[in-house]
Amino acid sequence: MQDFPITICSRSLPVHRGKRGPVTSLLEEAGYQVTRVVDGPLEVAANGVVWILGNANWLPVICRQLAGKSRHERPFVVFWHTEPLPPPKASGLPWPRLHLREIAKILLRDPRATDVYTNYFCLRRLTGKGLPDLLVVSTLGRHEFLVERDIAAHWVPLGYDPSSHGHDMGLPRDIEALFLGALEIPRRKRLIKRLRRCGVNLLAVGSWSDPEYWGENRTRLLNRTKILLNISRHPGNLSDHRLNLGMANKALVISEPMYNPAPYVPGKHYISATIEEMPEVISYYLAHDDERERIVTEGHRLVTQEVTMARSVSCILELIREHIN
Repeated sequence: MQDFPITICSRSLPVHRGKRGPVTSLLEEAGYQVTRVVDGPLEVAANGVVWILGNANWLPVICRQLAGKSRHERPFVVFWHTEPLPPPKASGLPWPRLHLREIAKILLRDPRATDVYTNYFCLRRLTGKGLPDLLVVSTLGRHEFLVERDIAAHWVPLGYDPSSHGHDMGLPRDIEALFLGALEIPRRKRLIKRLRRCGVNLLAVGSWSDPEYWGENRTRLLNRTKILLNISRHPGNLSDHRLNLGMANKALVISEPMYNPAPYVPGKHYISATIEEMPEVISYYLAHDDERERIVTEGHRLVTQEVTMARSVSCILELIREHIN
């Protein structure tokens, strides 16, 4: 048994219902005593670690409880923030405009809100109260943004896990192009219609609540797909989860340009193209199987051997040990 217990705090997703999440499983395999909660209140000893996954805004009860205690009374607190933040100045990108659904969530103080401004203001408010003790973000762009605002953070990529992202099943690929994700976003709706008007045979599906698009069903869908499109909520955003899904299941990812996309390399692990370029680029890679397979193989190798959840969890554990010691 390791020397400190860990409480994992995250919102419940369809893929994890009735199961342990990948971070919990990896920590237990490493010998840690792990408790998983959705939202407080917590019963955690001061010598423990509370590890919040995704977005602290999703867990208001836990955050209020932790912020109400002094550093000596509460456990060591880690945020692994994997949701969008505004772009850093170096990107040259404008700050995103919100659509009506996002604005409504802000006005209603909906804890499900995950727009860039809610996410940033939540982190800024909590850091002003001394939380967290360790802040980790999943993209370099988010790290740059926080550093610009004097908020200390570390970068650890969102790693691939087979239970979350799937695997190659060797199925016949009868879907030419797929977009998988939330479809109520106006920008996505507009760009999907544009691609279809340009002749792209595009299947667009996805839902946070429908189990059809989670777990084994999602893995089979991706294994039938030749090309997975990444159309972001706003320009320049790195959708690491979607890239992992495509690469893990050996679909070629064609993405809008992303700011500072490390550890993914355009032209090697995926293809970068503007919306204007996408119809021609999609047509090219559908007609050139060998070139598509070359990039698919490199992307699959990257996420299954290098950018893994096991490695990401190990990096964060090392950061925790350094800070505690």
